[in-house]
Amino acid sequence: MGFFYVDRIHEYEPGRFIRGIKNVTRNEPFFYWLPDGRRVLSPTVISEAAAQLASWLKMVGADFKKRPVLLADELTVYTGVAEPGDQIEMLVEIIDQDEDVVVTRSRACVRGKPVQISTCGRGYLLPMEDFDDPENPRRMFNRLYRPDLKDVRASVDLSEARGLKAIAGASTFESLRLVDGIVRHDPGRQVISYKNCASSEAYFRDHFPRKPVVPGVLMLSVVGETCQYLVKDEIDAPVRGRALIPTWVRNVRLRKFVEPGDQFVVKVDVKSGDATRHNADLVVQAVATANGQRVMQAELGYRTMFATDIARGHEWVAPAPPVEVAGEVNL
Repeated sequence: MGFFYVDRIHEYEPGRFIRGIKNVTRNEPFFYWLPDGRRVLSPTVISEAAAQLASWLKMVGADFKKRPVLLADELTVYTGVAEPGDQIEMLVEIIDQDEDVVVTRSRACVRGKPVQISTCGRGYLLPMEDFDDPENPRRMFNRLYRPDLKDVRASVDLSEARGLKAIAGASTFESLRLVDGIVRHDPGRQVISYKNCASSEAYFRDHFPRKPVVPGVLMLSVVGETCQYLVKDEIDAPVRGRALIPTWVRNVRLRKFVEPGDQFVVKVDVKSGDATRHNADLVVQAVATANGQRVMQAELGYRTMFATDIARGHEWVAPAPPVEVAGEVNL
């Protein structure tokens, strides 16, 4: 699924229009740096996403017997940028068509503001069998088309969420790359984050080809990255010198699949322990939601490790695992 940029289709009317979204996440290619230091999605990828959405409209209208290939783009205007953590809302309308050619216009918006407008794109219609088994795009369209989620919003308000800056030249440990934005940051107490799930992410190719879903261990990785912000005084500060070392995880419950197009929201709360102390043990409760429903929960143990620990000669010793209480299993 590496070159698919439509993550969800909400609404369509054959021969007229189609609406869909593309999630932008840090964990995908095709970014570049602006002079002001921002890392933004290539505008040509937004154009490709709109073109793919137009293709879906024509393919479903032709019962997947034909598919368009791009002939010409008369004019596309770039009016803004899309950054990691953004969700691009797209509308494509057919303005003319015949047996061989379809003409469309499109608009892509982020947070209600246009970032790209295409006034006239032309596609040439060719037999689907020249490109693929018609059943493959039919099956994929059925997965993408989710009218039931048209008006569903995240379990928290993401309108004021703060996207994370990539740290140029940072080490792998410092450059957290799964979390796209922070909604709430209360160091030592609570952090709420989110990750956009996009079809272009590599793991969807194999997990699984007919039903792409986010692996459970990757969801736990998002939780782990979110927890690291509990010991960061500033969101964009490097992790170096202040980190949480995982010591255990228990009571993990995976309740629903997380799919391309979902926004995976993670809330972590410190249940016990002092995140400001050196070599302190923390117990963290994590709850994750998507489409307003709980998809995962877990309890995690961490040991605080600061750079000053090494300077003071402290040695990290793994704590004993938590004692399980007989019968303490919440299904």
